[in-house]
Amino acid sequence: MNQAAYHVQATKEQSPVREFVADHGRPIDRSDIEHVTIAGRSIAVAEDLTETERELVADAIRSTEPAIKACFANSLELWKYDERFKYTEGYASLSEFDVGGFEHAWTMLDGEKLVDVTTTFDHYFGAVITDRATLQHYYDIGKEYDIYGVVGNHHNRFEFLRERGYVDG
Repeated sequence: MNQAAYHVQATKEQSPVREFVADHGRPIDRSDIEHVTIAGRSIAVAEDLTETERELVADAIRSTEPAIKACFANSLELWKYDERFKYTEGYASLSEFDVGGFEHAWTMLDGEKLVDVTTTFDHYFGAVITDRATLQHYYDIGKEYDIYGVVGNHHNRFEFLRERGYVDG
């Protein structure tokens, strides 16, 4: 089990966000990731990304201009740019630090291949959110209030988690 997955599974009772991710997430390990520069940006991608897929990522980066420390917004912007980028939310970690995991968002190209345009982590554990209406709703909230994210969105008192029975009331 990778560091991010271990962190989520070991602490899932401490947070409804972690509980949801533990129940619906899947791991992506360092052995399946490469840290590369695409369109002038240092990113993490699945090592088996094809040249055509790398060109799509480059076009998406140039079009969306990802911001530093804005993983939730960047990931929703990639989804909005092309729905092949599946919004994913969960936890990520670096091998050299023993800090468990950081709440993070990235995308999975076609739901299968990691594309993280915000930063480079070694281990990921997250849940892919595919419901178009849900993503559009949270994209709109982000644009209006500059508060992004789906699973861990505090703006609406965790509406996403409440609707799925992870938060009461």
